[in-house]
Order: sequence, then C-alpha cells, then structure tokens
Amino acid sequence: MSSIQKVTNSKGTSYRVFIRRVGIKTITKTFPTKRLATQFALKVEGDRRLHMAFGGMGATMLFREVVDCYLLNEYKGKRPKEQRNKLKYWVKLFGHKQLIYVTKTDVSNALRDLPSHLANGTINRYKSAISVVFSYACREYDLPENPVCRIPSLPENNSRVRFLSHEERCRLFKACRASNWERLYLLVLMAITTGARKGELMGLDWNDLDWQRKTALIDTTKNGQPKVLPLTDSVINELLPYKRDNGLIFGSQIKLNKPYCITKPWRRALEDSNIEGFVFHSLRHTCASYLAMNGASLLEIADVLGHKQIQMTKRYAHLCIEHKSSLINRVMGGI
Repeated sequence: MSSIQKVTNSKGTSYRVFIRRVGIKTITKTFPTKRLATQFALKVEGDRRLHMAFGGMGATMLFREVVDCYLLNEYKGKRPKEQRNKLKYWVKLFGHKQLIYVTKTDVSNALRDLPSHLANGTINRYKSAISVVFSYACREYDLPENPVCRIPSLPENNSRVRFLSHEERCRLFKACRASNWERLYLLVLMAITTGARKGELMGLDWNDLDWQRKTALIDTTKNGQPKVLPLTDSVINELLPYKRDNGLIFGSQIKLNKPYCITKPWRRALEDSNIEGFVFHSLRHTCASYLAMNGASLLEIADVLGHKQIQMTKRYAHLCIEHKSSLINRVMGGI
C-alpha cells in the first residue's frame, strides 16, 4: 500500500512516497513533482523484486551469506554435518545469487537434478534443508515469503520394507562369523536385536554399557533424544571376550577414537551369504519386522526404534495384520 505526502519547506515543495507492505520495512523516497512520485509508487508496487530491493536487509544478501548466518545462529539440530552437506548442494547452485532472485522454479529444477538413485525421502530432506534457510531469512532479514513452501513434497512409500528371512539370517550370521573383522557378527547381532541405527552402534563406548541391567545407553539419537538399548543374553555373551574399561566398542584399530570402517567386511558378508537388495539399515527393519510378526503393537515397535511419530512405524502395520490373521485362523479356524 502506498501514499504520497506533500512536503513544503524553505527549499520549496516536494512529494514523499511511503510504500508499506507486511514483512518489509517501509520504503520512502522524495520527488520534486507529484507525477514522478506517483510513477515510482506504481512501479515499485507492481514489481515484487523491486519492492524488496528497496526494503529489507535480505534484498542485498547473497544466498551463501544467509546460509552461513543460519548455521551459525539458528541451527540447533543434532546432525550439523549432515545439514551442512545438504546445504553445500544449494550453496554450489545459488551461493552467488542474491536471496530474492532464488525462485520456486530454481529450487524445483534443482530438486529434479538430484541423482536419480536417491529415494523420495532423501530428496524431501534436501528440500527441507533449503526451506528452513528461507524461513530463517523471513524472520531475520525481511524476506516476505518462503518460495519453497509452495513446492509439494514427494510421496514416501514406506508400505513395504526389506528384512531377512530365517534362511537369510542364518546365512548372514555364518558369513559374519567367518569375516576377517572379528566383531562383525557382534555388530550385526546387536543391530537385529536392538533395532539401533548403524551410527548409534558404531558410536557406543564401553562406558555406555550397564552390565548389571544388560543395557546400553545412547546419549543422543537421530531424534535428539537419549535411548536405552536392552541387550539380549546372546549379545552380552558376545561382548564379554572383548570387554574393556573404555574406548569405542567397534573402534578402529588404526585411528584412535574413530569407529571401524565396516564397508568392506559388510559387503563381503552379503556376497558370501548370497543376499541381494539389502543394506545395513535393513537390519533395523528386520528387528521391527520380527517384532511385528511376533505380536508387538505399533506403539511397542515405535518405542523400540525410537520413533517420535507413529507414522514412521506404520510401514510395519501389514506384518502386524498378518500375525493377527494367522493367530485368528490358528485359534478360531476349527469353529
């Protein structure tokens, strides 16, 4: 909304334009004639980018500058390295551009240019990473809107998951036992029996274990919350031969205080056990699937996995239903 004020002083008469818009500081400019003042007001009001160029600190800031400010002052998450890696992708594309010239179309095209092998969920995380930067700019630097908000998220199909059959599990355990890295079997066993993520297990310290209660404490999970892992007797028995006072349970033998790189031994174990279409994270799905098939509720599975939202756990709902159906037919089938 604009208004023009007539100003009369010792220097004569002039006309001051006031242009107000929510989210941007008021723009003022003085002209010698009312006609010039009116033309300016119409031009600025009709051009969003020009409007922003005259008002708001965010108008002149480069995208990379806003990203740096966001990471320094705003980001409070528990995975800064992952967030930085995703934002590096956006800075590489738009870092040199002024913030106001990064459009919805630019972001949409960049999302489509991400590697085709990435899952929809991963692409949505890239979209979320740049979206929070624009939201930060709206709050701190007078950016009037977040263009990413108008980009729909991709559907994430989590209705089916890959998990180990009984035969596959036996073959994998045998291959892990024969691995050159002697702790691979222990790691895989813990992954299946606890449902913990790879990073959580690789970060476990001997001091995190409570031998009396048979538990392991994870200080910070992906969701930013601590979690206690109950350990089975078989896991405890496998841990005992390696028991130490401190240090990482799955630590590197070369780099002090760094986790062991399991890429090669894990890949070799999958090859030797003839298991395809399976990744380490699938061990977490295996844990949840076994629980679902043996009568655990979705709430119980969510508690074991540390899911904050039950929506994440619904991917195992079909296994719960199959278990109930089997139970009903076994008990009620003769009626």
